[in-house]
Amino acid sequence: MFRKLLIAANAVLVLTACTLPFAKDRTIEGALDRFEQAYSEKYGARVVAAKDREVVAQVLSRVKDRYVDEVSADQLIDAAVKSISKSETDTAEPLTEALNAMMGSLDPYSAYMSPDAYSRYQSGLEGKFVGFGVRIEMRDGKLTVITPIKGSPAYEAGVQPNDIISHLDGEPLTNMTLAEAVEKLRGPSGTRAVLTIVRPNVRTPLQLSLVRSDVDLDPVEYRVDGDVGYIRIHSFNRKTADSVDEALSVFQAKLGSSLCGVILDMRNNPGGLVTAAVDIADEFMNSGNIFAAENRGIEFSEEYAEDGDRINGKPILIMMNKGSASAAEIVAGALQNQKRAQVFGEQSYGKGTMQTLYNLDNGGGLRFTTGRFTAGGGKSFNGVGIRPDIEDISKKDENELAPIARAGVAMNCHLSVQTAASATTTQ
Repeated sequence: MFRKLLIAANAVLVLTACTLPFAKDRTIEGALDRFEQAYSEKYGARVVAAKDREVVAQVLSRVKDRYVDEVSADQLIDAAVKSISKSETDTAEPLTEALNAMMGSLDPYSAYMSPDAYSRYQSGLEGKFVGFGVRIEMRDGKLTVITPIKGSPAYEAGVQPNDIISHLDGEPLTNMTLAEAVEKLRGPSGTRAVLTIVRPNVRTPLQLSLVRSDVDLDPVEYRVDGDVGYIRIHSFNRKTADSVDEALSVFQAKLGSSLCGVILDMRNNPGGLVTAAVDIADEFMNSGNIFAAENRGIEFSEEYAEDGDRINGKPILIMMNKGSASAAEIVAGALQNQKRAQVFGEQSYGKGTMQTLYNLDNGGGLRFTTGRFTAGGGKSFNGVGIRPDIEDISKKDENELAPIARAGVAMNCHLSVQTAASATTTQ
């Protein structure tokens, strides 16, 4: 089955769009003229190069045609002009600032990426990057940690889910687009920076000095636990589907017909590639809708499962919490609505929008919202989240195996002695 490369993001579907010559659009040409006038008034002798004008034209055309809601070129240029009027006259990247403002005016998940930032973003989709090792998102204009990546500098320094990164080396990180914040946090391996952390229920902000390093995003952990196959999916990148497929092969080899069921643990999973989510949901379904997406009220993309349930109808329990979003919600929503799995834990975050990735001629890229999802034929989960069939709230300081043990009990399966015993112990 042909799978479009979708990234939902924290989550996002990836499309690479070859640039084609744009037909002259009078509204776009008029908006470009306004941009050039504001630019020349601000910077005097500095003029917009023809190649830069073409990049702005590409952005206006892509967004005008494909954004999830109607948006005009003039609305976008209004944001750019406002940014130009407020910027420092000696700024090195006025075009980048203007494009950031245009995309940031749409929603928290839409962004422009400069050529360097775009290259790093693409590396992240492959599961590698240089940084502090935190999965983050913008919540109400605040850079919020979804989870630190195990073994990363942030993890070793004690960064926690729901921490807010308010400053980097004393510079505020609030009221930025996510792409702008990521650009600030990334940097060469071995460089040191001080993060200011605002932690819920802690009065005084924390100052953490961290060194950037190479971070390998291992998206999946798995193990045989008693008669259960346990799979922890941390994120959805280009490695995730193959890793889940590998896990199921191991479960078959070790347990065979004695497999009681599978636990899919997607707690604090911010999402990622929708194609990976589709492939994973398809592993457990013989038929049925996985997702559908609408743009401006018209359905334009959908995926259905192909025949072939890898575990032959054995029970599935999906562990979710408030940090589970986007592609994770597509998997959970598809399996729950198709009566193939139960969801265990907390109501998820509720990010049901699709972001599409487009190449630009200058080597940079756009990521912007092009659709709203439903999963498994159900209602939209955007702003609502996936509601659990079995509610379970993890307790602070409990053993990390304890919620997994409770999930095993809910499945009527038999976990290992170590996991089962953890249900009554604490760290």
